[in-house]
Amino acid sequence: MAFASFDIHDILHPLDLAARQQLEKIPGLQLAAKKYRSVIADRRDRALLLSNAIRLGPDQVSDYYRLLPPICEAFGIEQPELYLAAGSANAMTLGHSRPCVVLHTELLSTLPPEEIQAVLAHECGHILAEHVLYRQMAMTVFSGVETLGGKFGTAVSLFSEPLKAALLDWYRKSELTADRAAVMFMGGPRELQQALFHLHGMPHTMPKDQISYAAFAAQADELDSVMGEKKLDRYLMRHLDREGTHPNAALRFREVQRWAESEAYRQLMAIAQRTGPAPCGHCGEPVRADWLFCQKCGTELGATAGAGAGS
Repeated sequence: MAFASFDIHDILHPLDLAARQQLEKIPGLQLAAKKYRSVIADRRDRALLLSNAIRLGPDQVSDYYRLLPPICEAFGIEQPELYLAAGSANAMTLGHSRPCVVLHTELLSTLPPEEIQAVLAHECGHILAEHVLYRQMAMTVFSGVETLGGKFGTAVSLFSEPLKAALLDWYRKSELTADRAAVMFMGGPRELQQALFHLHGMPHTMPKDQISYAAFAAQADELDSVMGEKKLDRYLMRHLDREGTHPNAALRFREVQRWAESEAYRQLMAIAQRTGPAPCGHCGEPVRADWLFCQKCGTELGATAGAGAGS
């Protein structure tokens, strides 16, 4: 399927949009962004990754690397470099002019490949939505660094208190848009919901007949009645995951379910299916026009490509 022709506003979560609008009303945001770009060069982060992480590719952990190109093709974005770094089960995107996606090692031992791909689609969703610069600025705030050394060693103050608060609020809510992008690419919420389950304590060894997605989503509904609608948004953004960077897991779980059941989602998926690449006539997998052979089953294309597709 192809999503590149979509307006990003088609998948923006309302909380993301509202928080971004509030952020951009803060005086000094553009000045802070300009200062940030001048003192935080993408090449520094990339140098750190090249020296301390493993860059994945066709010849380096290819089973995981191959999960990324189809996402970038579907979203119509340039493919970021993909790195594997030591760390807890998490992923992140760095680099506002040259994005790099980083998977942490524990993620690979926590999630199966299809859930890793949902995580990668989430990270690429941040690139698609042009979140990366402001998110990287927010990550600097999360790190506790309020001033940075300038070109001549002079301390440069980047963030006012209102700007810091607005950045952190928007950062967390931007996750909800990236979740929507992952659901779009995966064709449904299942893989992302399973990833959320596994990242928040549900062991892989738990029998599937012992797991209820509906019961977990109901926890967020119960919070509605406990907290009240006016307080819920603030509560869920303050009571975050264990690293303090993501919204409450039950909220994310429920929000992707609601997105997948919405009319807007169904309409977007119908458009994507009509405009996506023709399927292989043998295995039905989408194929690109410049392929000579299906990369799924190896069938020679041309006569077979799109043979089973309707007009």
